[in-house]
Amino acid sequence: KRIMITEKIKSLIQSQDPYQGMDQLFFTNSEIFHASYDAIFKKQWVFLTHYSYFNQNDVFTYNLNKGFIEIKKINDNQLSITSSDPDVHCHLRIYESLVFINLSNSPYSFEEFIKPLEPYIKMHGLNDGKIAFQKDFIFNASHLATIHNFKECAHCWGGEFTHKDYLSVHGEEYCNSYGAGVGSGIEAPKLTKRIKEWTEETLKRGLFVGEFSENDPKYFRIAERTPLPEGIASETMDGSYSCSTLMGDFKKIGADNGYTAIGFSPFNSFVANNEFVILFLFSPISQNKTVVTQYWVTHKDAEVDVDKMIFLWNQTSTEDSQLCEMNQKGIESRSYRPGQYGDLETSLVQYQKFYLNHLQTHLNDLV
Repeated sequence: KRIMITEKIKSLIQSQDPYQGMDQLFFTNSEIFHASYDAIFKKQWVFLTHYSYFNQNDVFTYNLNKGFIEIKKINDNQLSITSSDPDVHCHLRIYESLVFINLSNSPYSFEEFIKPLEPYIKMHGLNDGKIAFQKDFIFNASHLATIHNFKECAHCWGGEFTHKDYLSVHGEEYCNSYGAGVGSGIEAPKLTKRIKEWTEETLKRGLFVGEFSENDPKYFRIAERTPLPEGIASETMDGSYSCSTLMGDFKKIGADNGYTAIGFSPFNSFVANNEFVILFLFSPISQNKTVVTQYWVTHKDAEVDVDKMIFLWNQTSTEDSQLCEMNQKGIESRSYRPGQYGDLETSLVQYQKFYLNHLQTHLNDLV
């Protein structure tokens, strides 16, 4: 029976057009879920938490699709990792206080993986950070539906769950052009001009600015630094600071009112202003459940107005969880029909190429 299902899956993968919405089975089939978990999640470097977690805790437990892993604090501030399943290979790396795992037999080079993202991460001073707040958002939707939602910004407009608060902070041009990362949308001439002017000014002050798009099919990385709109200093409800202290290079050199966005893989995102960083962990639980964990990290000495700090992304992720659940129900309907992607959904095409390629390679390796 398993071989028959696998042949059906192989045929589906080979016939799926990356420029169109995906077949229903990719979102609903348990066999595909577990195959993609092995093909993608276990092979990527994924951060699970910030090292400051271990200032108050000795053990971090993380549930897998089968079993769990434990990360323990041992002597000299070192960490060890073990799995409840002896067949699971565990690899652990700590970079700028981000605790990464990899569960493949032969992991990709961590140095190669992290290198293009280093300047974007380092400038935010995570080694001097603390987890000021964290929250799990339960998405009653597949990981695929959840990631699709985070990889396009067409849903920011219209309907009951429009992201009006996110739009009010970032502005329409940013959402149209950069909402799901560099190159994810349409051209925005005014924003392009502002980015150019801000970049020149920011570089003169000795702060890093850049853009990175993926150039290696093993990974799904992206990064950019852009200016927040005029008069906006932070991702808070009114655009003003929520912390008494800035982070990293901004504490040393001064604020640039910039915004850093990094995608490490389909399982991790990182968005940051000058005063706090939000770390995202997308944990696939089953074919119709995903947990999105968000860590708000501030400078370790900062006094924080937590409600003010978390408002925007607490609101946005709550809206996203409701939207994804509705999308999942629609996908599960017998009336579901995939459609063609539009100009604001180019990141979905890139993601589907990555997803299908890794799934195909994994199934070929099983033969």
